Amino acid sequence: MTHQKALIIGCGISGPVLALFLKKIGFEAIIYEAKSAHRDDAGAFLGISPNGLNVLKEFMPLDDILTEFTPGKMTFYNAKNKSIGEIDNANQQELYGAETVQLKRGLLNQKIRQVAIENGIQIEFGKKLTYITQTDKAATVFFDDGTSVSADFIIGCDGIHSATRNAIFPNAPALAYTGLLSTGGFTKLENVNDLYGSIRMTFGERAFFAYAVSNTGDVWWFNNISQEKEPERNELSGLELAQLKSKLLALHQNDPAPIADIIKSAHKIEIYPVYDIPFLKKWHKGRVCLLGDAAHATAPHIGQGASLALEDAIVLAKCLRDLPDLSTAFTTFQSLRQERVQKIVREARKVGDTKTAPNKFQQFFRDLLLPFFVKFEAKKMDWVYSYKTSWGERIDAI
Repeated sequence: MTHQKALIIGCGISGPVLALFLKKIGFEAIIYEAKSAHRDDAGAFLGISPNGLNVLKEFMPLDDILTEFTPGKMTFYNAKNKSIGEIDNANQQELYGAETVQLKRGLLNQKIRQVAIENGIQIEFGKKLTYITQTDKAATVFFDDGTSVSADFIIGCDGIHSATRNAIFPNAPALAYTGLLSTGGFTKLENVNDLYGSIRMTFGERAFFAYAVSNTGDVWWFNNISQEKEPERNELSGLELAQLKSKLLALHQNDPAPIADIIKSAHKIEIYPVYDIPFLKKWHKGRVCLLGDAAHATAPHIGQGASLALEDAIVLAKCLRDLPDLSTAFTTFQSLRQERVQKIVREARKVGDTKTAPNKFQQFFRDLLLPFFVKFEAKKMDWVYSYKTSWGERIDAI
């Protein structure tokens, strides 16, 4: 396609990266973000694996985002502190060209956003999408401040609670609550530097807990709590820190150290329900297409949400570059991506199911089978991590 104007809804991780790829092919891209400003200390942390990092390398040296991180090696333990397996990343650099890391979401977003700004990408904040209209020649987005803007096409990079998805598919399936709550945060503890080098994951008696020591000596942690009933809209936001600590300490009272010390030392704890999206039949309608979590949100249990969105960004940009019209580009994009992302979403659900709090009988068999499950999952991750699409390779219509 020749020069086009694109509106990108959402300035998270994939939005600025997509804008940078579109600039490479001579398109004009403007990003619209619902938040009035970005808080670079907001949110917890996320995993980026080689398949995602190799996309970021198109625009920045990876050292630029490694100011604060924890290594991606994962070690697994049961409630009795017995090692039950690991997923190592020792050979990832050699095998895949990059090595899995955990990064603070806010800082990663800030680094990517800065690269976009330095490359002339315009970002508008305080632009909350209300609805979209389309004609044969343009798509128009309307914002809650009364303004509107038109372009050749619109890409929804606005995450699991996508306003873009709701605008073009008002009858799409609702988000699926996975039966888990996630908590987490950052803290400091004495005498933990010897634990640097891996994420230590414990399948506790009543809940799952993971923690890692960062390159700066801080402790990054998260927990998964089984809760069958989906929480009400504002139920979790009303919880006091002391209430959360008390709940977590009770859940992990019989689990190994230093889990209790990590919880006690926390000054702030994030808590949210874990969702994914039932598979959408279509990711696009007319001149509007969804990308990343807006199209195929996955639960965070294998750390692939951000990496899949980055994969989407480069593939969609190549489709727009190489194919003759929007319809062909969007259809081909979904065809190229759907099978892979659905397989990964299913895997994340399987891993999440192992974290639910079982009774003593179920716990016995879970712990018996977990070493085999971990080893099996570790082998599967090669298929995930080895994915790489070269910017120089052309895409043909499907």
